[in-house]
Amino acid sequence: MAISGVGSSDPYAFLNTRAAEKTEEKEQGALLMDDYLSLMTKQLQNQDPLEPMDNGDFLGQIAQFATVSGIGDLNTSFDSFSKSMQSDQALQGSALVGHSVLVPSSIGSMTAADGLQGRIDVVEPVTDLKVQIFTETGALVRTIEMGTASGDTPFTWDGFDEQGNALVPGTYQFKATGTVGGENVAFATATIAKVDSVLVGGANQGLVMNLAGIGAVPFSEAQEII
Repeated sequence: MAISGVGSSDPYAFLNTRAAEKTEEKEQGALLMDDYLSLMTKQLQNQDPLEPMDNGDFLGQIAQFATVSGIGDLNTSFDSFSKSMQSDQALQGSALVGHSVLVPSSIGSMTAADGLQGRIDVVEPVTDLKVQIFTETGALVRTIEMGTASGDTPFTWDGFDEQGNALVPGTYQFKATGTVGGENVAFATATIAKVDSVLVGGANQGLVMNLAGIGAVPFSEAQEII
């Protein structure tokens, strides 16, 4: 059976056709170094003998063109690097899903199995550190007396209120305070949250984690992966 497009007189003619098509795919309007040198040669051949082009100007134009061409190559390299970084971010993000991370926050997700876990940055030693747990609407449901503490201090709320009743799992607020120098001071807090999904953003945005009970948080804010 004959193959369409291949003549019997020259069965290899289609190879040349393919090569010609490939050559035509070159970007239209692009000025390559060979083209530039050819133009410069024509310019030298047709210059005014009484006012010839200065050698310094000639070399300067070549150097300028080479610089522009080099910047174009550099941009292409950065574009390739950016795509590679996004691929790496996608792999990194897929590995995070299902794990827990520690992020700065004053809200967290309480579950029946693990309660609500967090940490307090006690900048100065205190003897009366306490953690107050609130509902999303701001109602106080539990006060945990931590006592003496200093530095990075972990805490866990079991999900029970002051009367010993188990509360509904969900999102709760919390605040840590203590007395420093005779004044009641609020300390910075962080919470442990599960990574439900990850959004791979652009080169400037990076990874964004969707955390249970908290929402979207940049991966750069993760203090620890658990």
